[in-house]
Amino acid sequence: MRKKLQIYISSTYYDLIEERHTAVEAILQAGHIPAGVEQFFKESPMKIRKRWIDESDVYILILGGFYGLTLPEDESKSYTQWEYEYAGETGKPRFAFVVTDERLRQLPYDFTAIEHSQEFQAFKQTVMEQVPIYYVEDMRHIKMVLRDQLPGYAARDDLYGWISGKDIPDVQKLMEENARLKAELERRK
Repeated sequence: MRKKLQIYISSTYYDLIEERHTAVEAILQAGHIPAGVEQFFKESPMKIRKRWIDESDVYILILGGFYGLTLPEDESKSYTQWEYEYAGETGKPRFAFVVTDERLRQLPYDFTAIEHSQEFQAFKQTVMEQVPIYYVEDMRHIKMVLRDQLPGYAARDDLYGWISGKDIPDVQKLMEENARLKAELERRK
């Protein structure tokens, strides 16, 4: 039975569209299921984010140069940081792509005057101390890392993933056989 992992991709959105798209493509090419709330909702409620992380097997962070929008109820934390911390609290395997300064300079954004720069630096430092880091200089790095890392996650017994219905034995036949065996056991008593 081949399982497909659901992989939650977290990042700020507008500055990392190309990186996110590359990760989604690489995950699909590896036969897994990419997930990320902002792919479907512009400003999604926390309940949806929480559910999607809960349903995912692996959490991937793409960290660029922006901290992102802060939570309305806690302006000391961004949505991206909340997702990262929540995935850690739930025990999801996590790793991060960190976009290099050289790559950031190629993007059409001014990262020198970012909002919440102290919060961003503290968050980035925490991430770098807690999870495996892969540096991104160009999109090939994302593809290569995912190609190399995903088979190891797929082989883990503690990650359940999704399994196609065609790979599941006929449950009805198993239930009938179970009932037949129980009846036979009763007759032999």
